[in-house]
Amino acid sequence: LLITNCKGSCGCTVPKCPKEPIAPGGTGSIEVKFNSKGKKNAQSKTVTIDANTDPAQTILTIKANVTPNPMMAK
Repeated sequence: LLITNCKGSCGCTVPKCPKEPIAPGGTGSIEVKFNSKGKKNAQSKTVTIDANTDPAQTILTIKANVTPNPMMAK
């Protein structure tokens, strides 16, 4: 598997994909950081992965429920 690009749906969703090819039978990880600042309740973000696959593009969906911290509201 060769991932050529990975992109978050917005600036608050930042993926980090492996740069090296993943061999058949091997494993890899995609780390996604989500900045919830200014967000609340149900959130759904996507990460688009371009790779040497068929289809060439895969969309991952990240879902979260953001509960505001009452201490931060002051």
